[in-house]
Amino acid sequence: MPPEDSMQRRCWQALALLGAIVVAAWGVQCRPPQPQMGGQGEHAEGQSQGQPASPRVSPDRQARTRHGVRRQVAAKRGKRAQPSGGKSAPTPQTGAALYARHCAACHGERGDGQGIAAAFLYPKPRDFRTGRFRLVSTVNAIPTRQDLLSVLQRGMPGSAMLPWNHLPPAELEALVDEVLNFRRQGVRDLVLSVAAENEEELSEEEIAAEVASATAPGEVLPVPDVPATPAAVARGAELYRSKGCASCHGEQGKGDGQQKMVDSEGLPSRPRDLTRGIYKGLPEFADVFRRMRLGMPGSPMPASPLLDDQQLSDLVHFVLSLSTAEVRQAAVLRRETITAQRLRKIPAGPEDPAWNKIPAVAVPVVALWWYYDRPDAELRVQAAHDGRRLALRLSWRDDTPDTGAARHEHFADAAAVQLYRGTQEPFVGMGARDGPTEVWLWSADAPAEPIEGTNPRMVVDIYPLTEAAVSTPEYERPGTAEEAQHLLGLPARAAGNPLASPSRGAGSPLQAAGPGTLAFYLPAGREVEAAAVWSEGTWAVTLARRLQDPDPQRLRLAAGERASLAIALWDGARNERDGQKQISIWQDLVLEP
Repeated sequence: MPPEDSMQRRCWQALALLGAIVVAAWGVQCRPPQPQMGGQGEHAEGQSQGQPASPRVSPDRQARTRHGVRRQVAAKRGKRAQPSGGKSAPTPQTGAALYARHCAACHGERGDGQGIAAAFLYPKPRDFRTGRFRLVSTVNAIPTRQDLLSVLQRGMPGSAMLPWNHLPPAELEALVDEVLNFRRQGVRDLVLSVAAENEEELSEEEIAAEVASATAPGEVLPVPDVPATPAAVARGAELYRSKGCASCHGEQGKGDGQQKMVDSEGLPSRPRDLTRGIYKGLPEFADVFRRMRLGMPGSPMPASPLLDDQQLSDLVHFVLSLSTAEVRQAAVLRRETITAQRLRKIPAGPEDPAWNKIPAVAVPVVALWWYYDRPDAELRVQAAHDGRRLALRLSWRDDTPDTGAARHEHFADAAAVQLYRGTQEPFVGMGARDGPTEVWLWSADAPAEPIEGTNPRMVVDIYPLTEAAVSTPEYERPGTAEEAQHLLGLPARAAGNPLASPSRGAGSPLQAAGPGTLAFYLPAGREVEAAAVWSEGTWAVTLARRLQDPDPQRLRLAAGERASLAIALWDGARNERDGQKQISIWQDLVLEP
């Protein structure tokens, strides 16, 4: 790679880093073919409990002809199962449209977990068609509407499943209908497939009966009322070690026991660190009791059918004692209001004392590709405006400042803010065609030395329009240093691409109208001013832009108005780029009048 293209390489590398504000590529993690493993002792005996039964096709139908079955299967395939029960079909403004807007990018248009972002998320998005729902409250492991609604409202901490409790109740109910529709269609396809294999011909009534049987929730598991006492916690601690919990979750509950686990789809899984309080489901006594009794279908977490109610209650009390209510609540993504205070003049940079008078709002973030040892970023956000310009200050924990990406294996720290104005918020991952978003990017990429200092054995292209014939392509020939290059050999810099700027911490304005559509506003200039400082394990970054842009397609704001705001962070020390990052959900940004 020639030195004159070195800034281009960093430009493209940084551009690849952008990906999507929520969805983009992180890479494929190795999945060793380990057998599914659960706990030991009494847990192991109950591991198969709580798994949904596959639909059955009765033996007396197997004498029917292959031709009749195939003709009926061909007629039935692709038909969508109709919702059963008293609810009407969702309108275009609710069920299917809401799912397409908020969920399909991860869970797929067919609800099969194969959305555009699925390959880049870990844990993987749920396949609704198979019915392996992790959080269930019924004895037959088929979720109730309330089970599904709880997941939508809270999300699943420790995964990329975000909470949607900002949506109206009617829209949440419509999304539950969509999930149930996908599950019914999955059962229907399975019934038809089994019938075809057995050369059976099924009537519509028989198919409907099989679907109804396989998707009907059973009785909700009753939960005893056993108070938490020191004695109960002590008994639970003993059960934790004697019944096999410690073999996976570790002696101290830190998740450092058995590590080689896979889920029902063969994907890697690890036991949760119970001391961090990151519970996928509600961390309440009744909910944890049911998860321990019933297990988590599709995961290595087994059921516990051989413990009596008193024993299981003691075990639950001990597990909950390993974290505090405050720690458990901190793990849940929540929506905050960030008020941009009106000042006579916005602060000049991240170290301006004016920021000391502006309250910092704690904004929780979650890693889209989960790290079990990741510390809390402790992101804080401040905002100010002077009627003409808006400034945002982000500060977060980062143990090492990664400011150079001159080598292919190096990645720089970065942060991005996504803004949207409108009543119907689009998918937080880069918006949508009918809901475009604006992105402000800051990257710490600023190598401390010229590219030739980092790569002394580089080979340089020969440009006939800028130099005479030469005898060698090696770097040592005259005129090859980066500083000596003509802009003809640095097209990204010549075009004004801010990511090709040699200055530290360039700010970049971008636009997006859905995953895969991220692009610069051209011609790219310095419309987003960025400044950054790293000190004692913390980044502080400011991003500023004028409120009223002359371009009518740009996002415009004024005093007294509101916008939606989301944030993404990249840690270069962890090789984060593209979709390997931490993100927030939509927040409310309000500008003081």
